[in-house]
Amino acid sequence: MTVAAGVVRRLRNSGASVADRTVAVVVTIVVTAALFALTGHDPIAVYRSMFQGALVGPGLVTTVQRTVVVVGLSLGLSFAFRAGQFNLGASGQFVLGGAAGAAVALYCPGPGWVVVVLALAAATVAGAVLAAVPAVLFTGLSAPVFATSLLLNYPVLSLTSYLITVWLKDPSSDLEASRPISVDRRIPALAPSHSGSGQFLESVFGQRNLLTLLGSELNWSLLVVAGILAVVLVIERRSALGFETGLIGLNPRMAAAVGIRTARAIVLALALGGAIAGVMGALVVLGSHYRLIDGALDGTGYPITALLVVMLARNSSIAVVVVGFAFTAIGVGGQEVERDYGLSSYMSTVVQALVVFLVSMRLTTWRPRWGRAGTPVEMVES
Repeated sequence: MTVAAGVVRRLRNSGASVADRTVAVVVTIVVTAALFALTGHDPIAVYRSMFQGALVGPGLVTTVQRTVVVVGLSLGLSFAFRAGQFNLGASGQFVLGGAAGAAVALYCPGPGWVVVVLALAAATVAGAVLAAVPAVLFTGLSAPVFATSLLLNYPVLSLTSYLITVWLKDPSSDLEASRPISVDRRIPALAPSHSGSGQFLESVFGQRNLLTLLGSELNWSLLVVAGILAVVLVIERRSALGFETGLIGLNPRMAAAVGIRTARAIVLALALGGAIAGVMGALVVLGSHYRLIDGALDGTGYPITALLVVMLARNSSIAVVVVGFAFTAIGVGGQEVERDYGLSSYMSTVVQALVVFLVSMRLTTWRPRWGRAGTPVEMVES
């Protein structure tokens, strides 16, 4: 295959993929608009409320805050998907990482910033170990990853709940939660309102300006996730593990035939994804909740949103960022619609799932047919 033919082929396939996504979004808008109309609401007014609630002022700040977590979890899940494994254990890895990070932040001695680093390291290890279990069971006993990873969520959630209610319970609070994490062991905002940078933004742009709000509400988790994205891109495009997992996802038998140690690559891919999920749990506890609350991490809905994002992004890390932001905006906008019109906020989950479902159907009908030389022969109906 010539280089030019390869480029043409990639463009053709990406064009079909973009067409699928575009048609899926349009059909979703039409279907949900019909549902709004059937319930007696003006679809245009509902969509306007959703847009303003997610992408204007404080709503945009909330969207960006949640996008950071969703994108981080999605990047972790993408490693398993890249290796052809359906990892459904993100909830357990997320919660266990948050529990490990909270325990270190609460009880480890030392300066605040050192304890924060140790807490993130503990969360990394906890998530990686948990994610490696279904990988080892798959490579050693052929147990399906989607089943074992899903089943592991339940004992992890129960164990975390037990630790909170029995060992970490704050006796001074009615909440089923640990005592608060001290201020010096929390992840700070990028530009707190009381800091010099925060006061500068407020003096230049005003207290309610978007930049001022972003600086005071977003914390350093944003930069952590940006670093994770950079590492993921390097691994996928410049490392042996990225090449191996990509080939395994396409054809595991061929990967084994050319000498790739598939078991090792799968374990590493899932463990790395679990490590990222664990870190995200610790970032939420140390940067948002400030204590470990029973059921709070699992109740955020971040893992299921991340799963939908990865399914739609199809293992593209850049697409994960774009789709993650879009899906998070739908969720935040759904809450605004609930306040304005009384519609359930679960409507946003229906919209997200409908997009993924329609994309999986491949609604466009034209696909390229390729000759032996790798050149397009004709466009035919699939």
